[in-house]
Amino acid sequence: MNEYLDIEFNPELFNDLFWELQRDFEDPKIRFIFAYGGSSASKTYTVVQLLVMRMLTHEDDNTMVMRKYGVDIKDSIYSDFTGIIDGWGLKEHFICQTNYIKCKLTGTYVRFRGLDDSEKIKGLANFKRVVLEEISQFDEADLKQTRKRLRGKKNQQIIGLFNPIEETHWLKVNIFDKANLIPQPVTCNITSKHISEKGNFVVYKVTYLNNYYIVGKFNDKGVQIGGFIDEHTIADFEKDKIDDFAYYQIYGLGNWGKIRTGGEFWKDFNPNKNIVKAKWNEALPLHISLDENVNPYLTCLVFQIDGKNITQIDEICLPDPLNRRHYIANEFKRRYPVKRCAGLFIYGDRTSWKEDTGKEKGENFFTDYMGHLKEYNPSLRLQSVNPSVFQSGAFVNKCFAGQIEGVSLTIGDNCKESIYDYTYALEDSDGTLKKTKKTNPVTKVSYEEFGHASDCLRYLVTVALGSEYESHLNSGKSINFKSISIKRKNQF
Repeated sequence: MNEYLDIEFNPELFNDLFWELQRDFEDPKIRFIFAYGGSSASKTYTVVQLLVMRMLTHEDDNTMVMRKYGVDIKDSIYSDFTGIIDGWGLKEHFICQTNYIKCKLTGTYVRFRGLDDSEKIKGLANFKRVVLEEISQFDEADLKQTRKRLRGKKNQQIIGLFNPIEETHWLKVNIFDKANLIPQPVTCNITSKHISEKGNFVVYKVTYLNNYYIVGKFNDKGVQIGGFIDEHTIADFEKDKIDDFAYYQIYGLGNWGKIRTGGEFWKDFNPNKNIVKAKWNEALPLHISLDENVNPYLTCLVFQIDGKNITQIDEICLPDPLNRRHYIANEFKRRYPVKRCAGLFIYGDRTSWKEDTGKEKGENFFTDYMGHLKEYNPSLRLQSVNPSVFQSGAFVNKCFAGQIEGVSLTIGDNCKESIYDYTYALEDSDGTLKKTKKTNPVTKVSYEEFGHASDCLRYLVTVALGSEYESHLNSGKSINFKSISIKRKNQF
């Protein structure tokens, strides 16, 4: 019952996420609430339902709603507010103006703001909550400024709503992965719930399967008792599951990833087929492939080869300030102790064999790295010249597609940076890898976003499968590589 109006809300109006959020809104410990997942999951709509209800029942419970771009507000979350107010027959009790909605009964209001500059995040002291819709479009600096500006009242909260995108997005890497999130028992129709160790950060994941107005609501006997079955939407998701599983993973199941848009370099890399659970087989040697670039990380990929079956079992991709050779070598030693290692082979860019003028005569990237791993007695495998990007790319694509007899190429599901690279590295107009530049928003360092893991993969596969690569080239030339053993660091 509402203390301002004699209104009873039918509980069938709400998905289960609503009741979870209703409790969280009253919990003074909770500062951050994130709801993410697939499309048609009713994330935003559910939050708006709760905010409208609170506007009717709570004074001084003001909300600021932000989107990255103001042009998106009118036809998205603002439309949800006005649609719910109208649908519940409450128009006479609200003032609805451009980017502003106020409840006449309580004086509580909602403001809407587009944000294209973090400096615009000002004047949040009068608000109880800030809703960041499609927070994945925001910069990390926007969230930091919001946290700093939202102060001065008890139980102020920040609510983030989004569909997951890139595995390497700052939201996942710098927020979710660092929050020490603890899974909670799920006792209602949501996909998952996590709470941080401190209890101030709660994360919900929901999909269309949790939306009663897509899949209907049924009792224990399988009889529909509410909601609505949207057969067309369900059929569309089922079609995506078959035709574009990567798309379905993100927009259907709400998993982290990124949509492939065409023009990818690794056209035959299929996550459903080429990604596996991989373990270190201590009976087989280790093969590591290196890239000399240090940004966004120094790349070291770890493979094992069983006949013609190549599996990437690990990656060591350390960002600044750990993007140095000795840190990579030390991390490799920690993961793969020398006493358990059946041998070590090293691959990489032939041009990194050039003499480093900053070191002793004859020393270079590889001799330096091998010196750090001298106890493994590693052997260096380099081609006499680097393989053509176009030709080697086509060859590795054939390996991914299973088009070379007896050859398989798989990637361990723990190799997140590599999988991201293999999935989204783009092809340039000449058939080579497109090396587009990106700038780190914090360090301002410019780097190539894609290609580091992809280059390492090409270097290793074309040497490890030299005969097959020669046949692919169909030129009659042999593929030569050096095999150099190291006993002492000063051997070079």
